[in-house]
Amino acid sequence: MNAYEHSVSFVAEGLKLSGVLHLPNHAPLAVVIGCHGLMADKNSPKQIELSRRCTAIGMAYFRFDHRGCGESEGVFEIDTTLENRKSDLMAAVQAVDNALGKKMPIGLFGSSLGGTVCLTAARSVSPFAIVTLAAPVQNRSIHIPEDSPESLKNEILKNRLTFNITTHIASIHHILTIHGSSDETVAIENAHRIYDLAQDPKKQLILENGDHRISDRSHQKRFIETTVQWFAECYKDQA
Repeated sequence: MNAYEHSVSFVAEGLKLSGVLHLPNHAPLAVVIGCHGLMADKNSPKQIELSRRCTAIGMAYFRFDHRGCGESEGVFEIDTTLENRKSDLMAAVQAVDNALGKKMPIGLFGSSLGGTVCLTAARSVSPFAIVTLAAPVQNRSIHIPEDSPESLKNEILKNRLTFNITTHIASIHHILTIHGSSDETVAIENAHRIYDLAQDPKKQLILENGDHRISDRSHQKRFIETTVQWFAECYKDQA
């Protein structure tokens, strides 16, 4: 790790979670906290690139492993619920405040289920901006083929992750929602639903023929650039 990248451990409901705090080379203006998807972790290429780009514009970036994922404590099959992941995020907010020695303006980024977590926690966090990528509004909109080898993922979706966060969205503002038009896992209608329900200012970016993982490099570039620009604009708007 370089001088501006620090490991941060924190506790959520008795479980030790692992995170990494990225700092710019001067006092940060704000901090963006990233939430990974269902079976991902804090080391996703998306979050690593976002950490680099956010620090370049003077914002800190905090990425962490939810309970049962990556280097964090917990059992994935038992601890994976939307409410638990929201609790992890709230603990991460406190951990960032503690690490920086004061309360900071918070931006939220969430990929897939991480976006759902951010939307659920928004009222409690009061972020200056939110960016969601391929976020589902309800569990029934997530499509996993029955013959998928990810049987564990299917079991969790059917038995532990039941949610409909529609009522959480109406009060959200300063939100950018990004989605691939050909997302095979979370239907694009979820992005339209989020956008329609949210308050201004809001923005939507649809990546034509984009898949759930945003595997196309040109899509990755647009996603990163649009996300960082949104955080910068929203921070300036509310500073």
